[in-house]
Amino acid sequence: MAEGFVNFYIQRLDTLLIEEAESFSGFEDEVQQMMSMLKEIRSFSAESGSTEETDAASWVRELKDTINEMDDSVDGFIIQMDTHSGSERKKLIDSFRHELQKTSSCLAETVLVHRTRKLNSSIKGEKRENENFHGMDEGETSASCSLSKLEYKNLPYHLQICFAYCCIFPENYWINKGRLIRLFIAEGLIQGKAGEVIEDIAQENINELINLGMLQVVDHPGNGIKLVVPSHHREVCLHQIKEEEFQTACPNSDSSLPLTVRCVSIHSDMKQVESVLSKARSRSLFLFGNRGSSEDDWNWLNLYGSKFLRVLDLEDSKIKHLPDEVGDLMHLRYLGLKQTDISELPKRLGNLRALQTLDIRRCGNLKAVPNEVLNLLRLRHFKMFKNIGIGGMSIPKGIGRFKSLQTLTGIYAGDGIARELGSLIQLRRLGVMDVNEDDVSGELFVSVMKMRELLCLSLQAKHAFHRGTLPLLESFVPPPLLRKLHLEGILERIPNWLGLMESLTCLRLGYSHLSENPATVLQHLPNLKILCLWHAFDAKQIGKEFCRAGGFPKLEDLTIASHVLEEWTELVEGAVPSLKFLHLRNCLRLRMLPEGLQCITTLKQLSLLPLLDDHEERLRPDGGKENYKIKHIPQVKFITMSAVNQIALHSRGVVKNEE
Repeated sequence: MAEGFVNFYIQRLDTLLIEEAESFSGFEDEVQQMMSMLKEIRSFSAESGSTEETDAASWVRELKDTINEMDDSVDGFIIQMDTHSGSERKKLIDSFRHELQKTSSCLAETVLVHRTRKLNSSIKGEKRENENFHGMDEGETSASCSLSKLEYKNLPYHLQICFAYCCIFPENYWINKGRLIRLFIAEGLIQGKAGEVIEDIAQENINELINLGMLQVVDHPGNGIKLVVPSHHREVCLHQIKEEEFQTACPNSDSSLPLTVRCVSIHSDMKQVESVLSKARSRSLFLFGNRGSSEDDWNWLNLYGSKFLRVLDLEDSKIKHLPDEVGDLMHLRYLGLKQTDISELPKRLGNLRALQTLDIRRCGNLKAVPNEVLNLLRLRHFKMFKNIGIGGMSIPKGIGRFKSLQTLTGIYAGDGIARELGSLIQLRRLGVMDVNEDDVSGELFVSVMKMRELLCLSLQAKHAFHRGTLPLLESFVPPPLLRKLHLEGILERIPNWLGLMESLTCLRLGYSHLSENPATVLQHLPNLKILCLWHAFDAKQIGKEFCRAGGFPKLEDLTIASHVLEEWTELVEGAVPSLKFLHLRNCLRLRMLPEGLQCITTLKQLSLLPLLDDHEERLRPDGGKENYKIKHIPQVKFITMSAVNQIALHSRGVVKNEE
């Protein structure tokens, strides 16, 4: 394990020499000397194998303490350099040089101690190789927990720390995969590789944990990938975290925290934050719960300990304002404000020079962002979506200077922004709202065609939900790597280029109200896995033309919503051969499921929301005439129309008196 965290800190020092070149000017020799010793320790650690889990346990802990103390010194030096000048700055520089020399001496001693222990270990042999895995601690008798502990211990370090980070979230909490990727990167848990995008490496780590069963994918199709930590794995991980006393903590009102705690999640009262940061120099702070905030709740921002934060995640916390002092968190890389009640961003937000992720989706009455966001030149993910009304967020001119940006969503591209987007050729995810013919459509598509790395594209017409038209250019050539495409608004016809997108895996056509069936074109897409036709096709009847035998070869998830559809008469044998999830939503007139549905043996789930009452009678297992079509499906979910109406009455406070 020592090899892993040593390697992480070497990479951090490498990054600091680049990103904080001004602060570290004059310290290059000291830092390089320290990195040389760390590389020697890494080499020894790689050779020591399992002996470091037994004979060298105390050495490993001492090394961790040394590195964590050095990390505190480095971050503290950067913070103070930003606030000192003149003779005070000279004193600070001299003091920091002394800290570096002191750390180098500790590392030199560590190398000597490790060599001695390595020699002793080779003499004693390997008779204690599995000593650490003879059993659980007192009271831990569960076989599954014992196995989980072994699995956790055997994980490589880069997966251990990623998995431990997942346990920050409350038990059974559904974690959005994209959010987790961004958090891993902000915390510095992902080691870069030459020629690879760091977000892809983070995704590989998550996929490894999924394949090992330490993270489970929640079946939540159509709304992003959700993950949950299995309870037995979480229990073991939290026990390990408690032993190490630095990775994470989930305090309640009575808990006390070690000074070395690095990550804190508050599950009840925001006032706890002040007591935590008055003692510890934490790097991550999460607030879970639906309580609001007062001005007094933000006093902790003035504490020195708050300045070390890299992650501040307040998602769903219902806080009402964000004070100016947030702009003093100079190490902050991740600011999560999604679904809070914030209606204005402070101008000092522009001081967050290290910020990588700014998530302001569905924030109160927030309609625009201040010009100062243009100072956030390291921003990689800028996620927006207005809460009031359905329209794009207004952003200042100058967005084209964000050369590190990977994600930009929820924007209004008028007033010259559409043209500026053409400078963001590195973008991988783009979401534009209020698209209309007059001011953005032509320039917008020209800009998108320059984005050769684009993976996901979402375009929403102005007034899309009220029959607004989405203008699509026939001359448009989609970026070659595009995998996900969302189109919201009336389409006059299916564009020719849509049927040629061989890399496409996910497609949503929303409120398209096409007169022609789009499936006749879409069924030929070779890699399409998720398809949502949300009021996309105005037809009373769908027949076997929807999909021929072998059509939609990889489609796993199909959603159809239509207020017009009355009958789906037939599915030919061999159609949609990989289908797992079928969702029929808002099909208020649908009276028949297709003949041939019984032949799709891959189906895991069918949902009918809502379902006509007489149709429910025909689907019942006790004599329903259509039950043979669905009896092979493991999970059938539905809510009848009468139940929907009753729920609506209750929600309006109109409850029918029982006689």
